[in-house]
Amino acid sequence: MSEALKGVRILDMTHVQSGPTCTQLLAWFGADVIKVERPGVGDITRGQLRDLPDADSLYFTMLNSNKRSVTLNTKTDKGKEILTRLIEECDVMVENFAPGALDRMGFTWERIQEINPKIVYASIKGFGPGAFEDCKVYENVAQCTGGSASTTGFDDGPPTVTGSQIGDSGTGLHLALGIVTALYHRTHSGKGQRVECAMQDGVLNLCRVKLRDQQRLENGPLK
Repeated sequence: MSEALKGVRILDMTHVQSGPTCTQLLAWFGADVIKVERPGVGDITRGQLRDLPDADSLYFTMLNSNKRSVTLNTKTDKGKEILTRLIEECDVMVENFAPGALDRMGFTWERIQEINPKIVYASIKGFGPGAFEDCKVYENVAQCTGGSASTTGFDDGPPTVTGSQIGDSGTGLHLALGIVTALYHRTHSGKGQRVECAMQDGVLNLCRVKLRDQQRLENGPLK
């Protein structure tokens, strides 16, 4: 039996946890994932929580197995030329840079569509459209703004962030589904789509039932 996403090529411009969680899921389903990393440094998690000296950390390998890695300096003309060729040849482009980072490189959604009208451009950001859309977000912030921290802890204590990374990995899971949906839509339309997941929204979706229970407990039994 062939893998479901065999033949799909992913341009993976993600780092740390949320984006790599998404692209690893796609790799497990058979996609060819090309991970782009910084020259001389790579993904920052290669050296974080390292168990053995001069070896990639378990943190990195847990999230990036079954991928191919290349280094690319997108600040140079040559690097931008190579990135353009990668966009031409890939089915999906995934990124979790700070808001506006790719736009400043010259790769806006409009420019990406010009290069490859069939590509699915997928992003993870901290917040959706609104007052905070330009803010960077990490796990703890996502859990607090998404409401999950208020459902965890003790009655007489402050909100508590969970040990499981529902902001990072949970949002990556949501984005993977959005990408697969956009790929399916492309089989009918022939066109790519823009897919974006906000970490705040991902956390809110994962804890919404618990928020309902919390509201019920606060308001007491219905009369």
